Amino acid sequence: MKNIFRKFIYIVLILSLAVPVSTIFEAITFNEVYAQKKERKKPPKARRTQTLSKKVATDFLKAQEALGEEKPDESLRILDRILSNQELSDFERATIYRLKGYVYAEKEDYQKSMDFLQQSLSYNALEPQAQLDLQFGISQLYLAIDQWNRGLKELLDWFDNAEALGNPPGPSAHALLAQIYLYFASESPKDSPEEKQFYRKAEPHAEIAVLQAAEPRENWYQIYLSVLLFDDRYEESIPLLEAMVYRFPDKKTYYRQLAALYAELKREEDSFAIQQIMYSKDMLEKHSELLRLAQLYLYYEIPYKAAIILERELEAERIEDEEKNWEQLANAWLSAREWKKAIPPLTKAAEMSEDGKLFLRLGQTYMQEEDWKNAEKFIRYAIKKGDLENPGRAWLLLGITRNKKGIEFENSALFAFKRSTGYEDMEADARRWVKVIETKQARREADRLAAEAAEAELADDTIYFN
Repeated sequence: MKNIFRKFIYIVLILSLAVPVSTIFEAITFNEVYAQKKERKKPPKARRTQTLSKKVATDFLKAQEALGEEKPDESLRILDRILSNQELSDFERATIYRLKGYVYAEKEDYQKSMDFLQQSLSYNALEPQAQLDLQFGISQLYLAIDQWNRGLKELLDWFDNAEALGNPPGPSAHALLAQIYLYFASESPKDSPEEKQFYRKAEPHAEIAVLQAAEPRENWYQIYLSVLLFDDRYEESIPLLEAMVYRFPDKKTYYRQLAALYAELKREEDSFAIQQIMYSKDMLEKHSELLRLAQLYLYYEIPYKAAIILERELEAERIEDEEKNWEQLANAWLSAREWKKAIPPLTKAAEMSEDGKLFLRLGQTYMQEEDWKNAEKFIRYAIKKGDLENPGRAWLLLGITRNKKGIEFENSALFAFKRSTGYEDMEADARRWVKVIETKQARREADRLAAEAAEAELADDTIYFN
């Protein structure tokens, strides 16, 4: 079971550690990067509000429009033309370099993007909040070019600066930091103190990301879950997975994980309930999954439902066309006391079998239906095919079916019962049947002889005239 959860952890790491570059500048637009506004601490001494000169603003707007129209090269030409003006203020240069950084990010040239954003930051000319946002973007760009150590350092600095500015980091930022710690955990030797340390560092940030966000993103849940599963904290993982199933009702993985956790914690009925939901959503596709669900229905003494699933999935060929599976379907119908419905699958299973055991069961099923002709037929097949666990019982049952067919089959029934007496465990029962039939035959013979004697007496006139 632990291996299953470990596998999930590693899948989460693979999926979550690829920082999607498309979200880097989405984050700079402050989507959940900062927490809900609280009463701010006293901010640093405010700079005088700065603006772009009229000429610079006009050209800058054109550069922005070109970028919005997906013309990054044109946007860069306009910005370079503005920068050729030697009389620009630090604020104007910082603003232009910032936009150049965004343009290069759009062109997927992340190294140049970072260079220009850092250049913009170096002027220290933007408003404190804008400076802070740039720092966050730079930390993400380091991650995008696989400089994880530098990205972590920049992000931790940003956390400190955001707190100092009175803008506590929000769920998105905490999720990113947890992601980075998980990356370092994945790079550490397995089961090493370093790996555990990075998981410990990731936990509080993953928890904040999930608990503080109005609608946590899916990968935030995954990160937090992987942290809990790493320490085998199954009890704590249950509510989280229940929330994930509720939030993402079409994700099979989460249902499977929840069912596995319930089973691990001996909550078998809850695990069974989850698997029922999965089946209703057509999430169970594998032969093993479908067979397990049917077996659970049998375990919980709901054989009719088990039979319905087995029959449907055998016909759909999602459960393999094998003797044991047809036999299980027959068993389910038999447990549900649906004798007639058990006959077709039991016939298929018997035909696939190399011995006579299933033909014997088929004969017994026909006996339940009082179809003595077919019962005799398949019991004879069973005896002929052989390798029975109790051949003496098979002969006994054959005798019973023949006896039930009528008086004309009495001698063949007697033959079967006498064969059964040759088996020690059946001898007593078989002899009783032999005695019953021989007694009936003897009585009939006596009756016949008595009748013949009576007729002979009536035919003899002398007895009346002597």
